[in-house]
Amino acid sequence: MGAEVPVSRRVGSRKSRSGCKTCKIRRVKCGEEKPTCHRCSSTGRRCEYEGDETSPRGSTTPPSLSPSQALSLSPNSGQRERRAFEYYFQHAAKYLAGGMAIDFWTGVVPQLCRTEPAVWDSMIAISSLYEHPDQCTDFTLLRARETSSHNMNSSLQEALAWYSRSISNIHSQIERGKADPYIALISCVLFICIETIQGRMEEALQLYKQGVTLILDLRTQVSLGEVSATKAALLEHTMIPLFLRLGTISLTISDVQPTEVFALVEQETNPSTFESLSSARSAITILSMEIILFDREARMHLYAVGGEAFVSQEMLARKQSFQTQLDGWVRAYNSYCQTISDKSYPLGVEPILLSYHAAASISLSGCLTYSETVFDAHIAHFTTIVEQADLALTTSAGPDGSQPPFTFEMGVGIPLFLTSMKCREPNLRQRALQLLLQAPPMQGFFKCTPVALLAGNIMKLEEHYARTMREMRSEQQSSDNTYKAVPLPTTPELIPAEARVSFCGVFRPATGFPPSITEFDVARWGRGPDQLFLHYSRQIFDTNSKTWQQVPEIVPLEA
Repeated sequence: MGAEVPVSRRVGSRKSRSGCKTCKIRRVKCGEEKPTCHRCSSTGRRCEYEGDETSPRGSTTPPSLSPSQALSLSPNSGQRERRAFEYYFQHAAKYLAGGMAIDFWTGVVPQLCRTEPAVWDSMIAISSLYEHPDQCTDFTLLRARETSSHNMNSSLQEALAWYSRSISNIHSQIERGKADPYIALISCVLFICIETIQGRMEEALQLYKQGVTLILDLRTQVSLGEVSATKAALLEHTMIPLFLRLGTISLTISDVQPTEVFALVEQETNPSTFESLSSARSAITILSMEIILFDREARMHLYAVGGEAFVSQEMLARKQSFQTQLDGWVRAYNSYCQTISDKSYPLGVEPILLSYHAAASISLSGCLTYSETVFDAHIAHFTTIVEQADLALTTSAGPDGSQPPFTFEMGVGIPLFLTSMKCREPNLRQRALQLLLQAPPMQGFFKCTPVALLAGNIMKLEEHYARTMREMRSEQQSSDNTYKAVPLPTTPELIPAEARVSFCGVFRPATGFPPSITEFDVARWGRGPDQLFLHYSRQIFDTNSKTWQQVPEIVPLEA
């Protein structure tokens, strides 16, 4: 990801002298085209500049491309808004919660929408987008281009009109100095939801940073006694944990850095038990976040010291410490389960917790090593992920068996993606990929659709290399003068170590090449600059040095 955008202490964008007001509020770079900038015209939002006589400040005209698209002012607007509210309450809210934080989505938001127009508009926009999803399935940070407003259906246009009206409302409060930080934070969460449900993760990540700043401001006000006990409790027990979970999901995106919100949560290193399911979830969330960051550090350490043989004792000790904490989490969770006689929490919660524990254990084993075979010792963990994910998806399925288009929480997508990438047992791996394709396509900041495409391509590559190796060995055996019967395997064989690949990244030539890839490497495939390429490395035997060498390669990413 590129340079971080400084976060101001306001909802919306950083102050700019020339950008349009809508882009400022959404914290995105404005192209400054007039009378309508490209970002606004391509996403169905009204474009309004400071001093624009035709669009007076504080105008209530719904922000959309043209009067004909200002659906929220049409005669049937009120009826559609009421229907959107009913759909939100009856269908969308519980799935947004992902089995937990239900009080926020089914209680706090509907209650606030009665007195806060910005919350009302955001809520019905979420409802409409949930009922009629139109999602960008490009890889995050590799979005090809904006969708033209002329290609939007009426439901999307209406949802964006409500969303823009909500943004304008918050912006107006800020300009008048009347913005309540508490309402601003709630609105920020709803804005993040609106962007993520569309698959617009880049915009959502910018809003997330702004939300963290609002949390820090509210934390200061709480310490000064300027916030009511009710709001302070909501901040500590709902908003901060929610941002913690979102932040952990965001770390699965390359180059996204942790925010200050992680420092706000205190956790025992080795609790003997948990007081609630929420505390168990917070603990595994924090531990997952720490292991993701340790994995990044471990890769840099391996490169710096020159290989596994030179890994420092300090890094090895830290890895062992994380393993001890993972073991402690299981004991504490089992102890908690023994203390409750009735599991009254939603059925889909426990499978997600167990899936994330298994995923964290698998990820930790891959730290401080280049070997892909270390994951073979985790067949039991891979099995846990597949079985628990199956249970979770059964729970979240609708009456017709379909999955919701979106969940705001940590879903099973990340553990399933890890399994489809790192498990080399064919049946488990294939099942993980099938479940990943069935899962809600958007889960917080995590997109299942593009990573399922990636995992499928990796799987095909490894199966191709494995098949080629077996054919070569078969030819060698058949050419041997002494015939030796080779017993048929009774169980599916793991992908041979020499046929495995290490994922490096995905890139589009139009936006640049990885360091080890040249223009010639891309040109030989005869594809256009917008073609996505899979960048990976694999071991190839060097006949000159008689050693195995890790060699980078690319291949077009195909559906």
